[in-house]
Amino acid sequence: MYLKPNIEKIKRRKKELGWTNQRLAEESGVPAGTLNKIFNGTTRYPRDETVSAMVKAMGMDYYGLDNLGASADFARESGVYQSTRKRNRATLDTYYSLPDELRVELIDGRLYYKQIPSMRHQSIMMTLSSLLYQYFSEHMQDCRVFALSCDVRLDGDDYTMLEPDIFVVRGTERVANGVYCMGAPEFVVEIVSLSSSKNDYELKRYKYHNAGVKEYWIVDPIKMRIVVYVFARDTVPVVYTFENKIKSYLYPDLEIDFERVGKEMV
Repeated sequence: MYLKPNIEKIKRRKKELGWTNQRLAEESGVPAGTLNKIFNGTTRYPRDETVSAMVKAMGMDYYGLDNLGASADFARESGVYQSTRKRNRATLDTYYSLPDELRVELIDGRLYYKQIPSMRHQSIMMTLSSLLYQYFSEHMQDCRVFALSCDVRLDGDDYTMLEPDIFVVRGTERVANGVYCMGAPEFVVEIVSLSSSKNDYELKRYKYHNAGVKEYWIVDPIKMRIVVYVFARDTVPVVYTFENKIKSYLYPDLEIDFERVGKEMV
């Protein structure tokens, strides 16, 4: 996450404890060099997991750092809509109260703006979802493919609702309500755009991994590559190009020819 936390509160807490940066590094697992850059202002927007580790080590409430809340009054910054009023975290009630034309995702109580997908983005999504649908209809009929802005209540709480570009669930239990997927799909594909790059590569990867997604593909038409994470086996990604055929770890005989996908791009 790239929203500036209240570093002054963290500094005060560190002073109360009498900790040095080195002590905080030892307690939190965050490298001392990273802490130095955060506290001296070189790093203005530390990653969410970094701040979370810092405040947890010092016994602080992460969500009490700024109390940014659930308001539909937004200020746009680097693709993120941040509430301008200091209230509680945004919830599903906030998410559902927003205008239909405003495309957002709710992640850990924050609302993230999503641009309308480009024609290139949509052409990749349609081609991939068609290939996946064909595979599952022929080989694994207990799996279902969803695309086109379907909601995923990833953590099962009131503070996160994602809209993956494509996802696959096994069976009907997670989608039995007919409104959203409850819990983590087992397979997710995100297609990168200029506005979503940081979230797809970092924040969403972090969320999907922790929630129990087993396989995550990041399709990046800007860099013409596909990054594959198999969280069920390892956290080290494998990088492919649009000239490769990619086999799935989860599904036997599923192979996507990205040269074909590339030819379908507009």
